[in-house]
Amino acid sequence: MNNNKKLFLIDAYPLIYQSYYAYINKPLLTSKGLNTSPIINFTYFLIKTLNDEKPSYMATIFDDNQEISFRKKEYYKYKAHRKKIPEAICIAIPYIRKILKTFQISCLHAKNGYEADDIIGTIAKKAENKGYIIYIITLDKDFFQLVTENIKVYIPPFKGNPKKIFGIEEIKEKFGVNHPKQVIDLWSMMGDPSDNIPGLPGIGEKNAKKFIQKYGSIEKLLNSTHDLKGKIQKNLEKNKNLGLLSKKLITIVTDIPLFSFHEEKFHVKKPNWLSIKKIFEELEFIRLLKKAHEYYK
Repeated sequence: MNNNKKLFLIDAYPLIYQSYYAYINKPLLTSKGLNTSPIINFTYFLIKTLNDEKPSYMATIFDDNQEISFRKKEYYKYKAHRKKIPEAICIAIPYIRKILKTFQISCLHAKNGYEADDIIGTIAKKAENKGYIIYIITLDKDFFQLVTENIKVYIPPFKGNPKKIFGIEEIKEKFGVNHPKQVIDLWSMMGDPSDNIPGLPGIGEKNAKKFIQKYGSIEKLLNSTHDLKGKIQKNLEKNKNLGLLSKKLITIVTDIPLFSFHEEKFHVKKPNWLSIKKIFEELEFIRLLKKAHEYYK
């Protein structure tokens, strides 16, 4: 596939959090005391991706929506256990946006009650319809549900581990499903503690995979409880609504009207070298400045 038909979508916050926690015990500080830990790995990865993949189209999506998400309205406990964003990350975000701007990388932000996942899902599907191959760069497993022949999940390299690219076959092998979309049903049954999604009480990974193979979806499972016996049968019949709610929370929206894929908006242009040099010197990114210059050349 020609690079001109490749689109890279960066899920910003998981990468920024990873950068922050990688140095949590020994933060990287400038001579003025600025904690650059949330910035440095993200920036390094950005430069490495630009150098290695040479994408013609790219965008970074931020999940900094101040509005209550539609998922929170559906289920008030959704992500209720999440801690407040660390101050160092809040301070770092404007710097990261500025770096992306100097590299001429488009930035999008979640809004209108949607999350970054939904923005990425919508753009990925619309780009796929225009013949693009899409790589979703993320650490979030939720995106596995979007994988198709043309949409891949790209897990970036970290701490010596190489990058991993998940296509259909990799998802089937990893989760024991027949199609990537079935990971939605799998997690709807099991629940997802990271987002405080309840799932079906008493259903763990082993039973969930067994039910996926037998019934194919959570709806077919819940309509077939007469096939079951004992405690599992009672739990499923009692908690049908909880399972269906979980599926609604887990499913990424892929048809938001206010977001679209315009090639010219996502086109990667030559960066502004003087701006890069200025902000990297301010952040004291000496080694990264050399790597950035390799890309600029």
